Amino acid sequence: MDVFYKEIAAANHFNTFIQKFWILNNSHNPFSTVPRYALPNGCCTIAFISGNGLTLDFGDRVIEVPAGIHLSGQITKRAGISVRPGARAIMAQVKPWLPLMITKVPMNELVNNVLSLQHLNADLYQRLAGINFADEHVLIPEFYKVLEAHIDTNADYNFTRWAFSQLQMNVLTPATTSIADIAAASGYSQRRVEQKFKELIGLAPKEIQRILKLRWLVDDLSNFTGDESLSSLAYRHGFYDQSHFIKSYQRILSDVPSSFNKEDYLLPIKGHFDFLQY
Repeated sequence: MDVFYKEIAAANHFNTFIQKFWILNNSHNPFSTVPRYALPNGCCTIAFISGNGLTLDFGDRVIEVPAGIHLSGQITKRAGISVRPGARAIMAQVKPWLPLMITKVPMNELVNNVLSLQHLNADLYQRLAGINFADEHVLIPEFYKVLEAHIDTNADYNFTRWAFSQLQMNVLTPATTSIADIAAASGYSQRRVEQKFKELIGLAPKEIQRILKLRWLVDDLSNFTGDESLSSLAYRHGFYDQSHFIKSYQRILSDVPSSFNKEDYLLPIKGHFDFLQY
């Protein structure tokens, strides 16, 4: 069992908003952990960090994250996470429409970025700041109570939730839902849909689809036995040829598929998820 990494499922009542909790524990280690990579998955993260904090390395940018409560938006490429000595991080992996209920900051400002919740929602921060971050059995139930008071769905929330379902419906096929398709179904102009994606989600629809498609494939790649070729695996996940697959893979993982080593990554214990499951 990995004493550094574990997952806790979200309570059924909160499945609409929270996918799961994942915990990085380095509280009893006098050294920083070796970096392991987190991958984009379409979700955002509310991080409760105690102790000496952690370091995020995006390759071209390093972010030092101190103790406190932080919100991370969409990420577009793998991020190396190193937890400092005596530190612990409890992460709420939240669905992309939840941040719209707790901050008015445009989500494109949070792409590949982490900001203190204190600057995004001072009231929510104050309500959460007194909870014991070092004990998930205390933190998670209290987080539910505070979050419930902030649940307030609106038109932007409904659009974001609907848009993700549209994007994912055919994410495993070569034919993908276009901005024009979403615009036609939503009643907005194509230009307005593009603006809403940037403002409410942070990324363009094609980039989100690319991330979702690759995340499904990486789960299979982590259990790859060699019984089928990488080309067959890529085609099964909706990549129309090997070149398309390798280009998409390198854009996010900065490596080639043949070099993939699951021990380098923080992968879901129970596999990836479906945004259409609420």
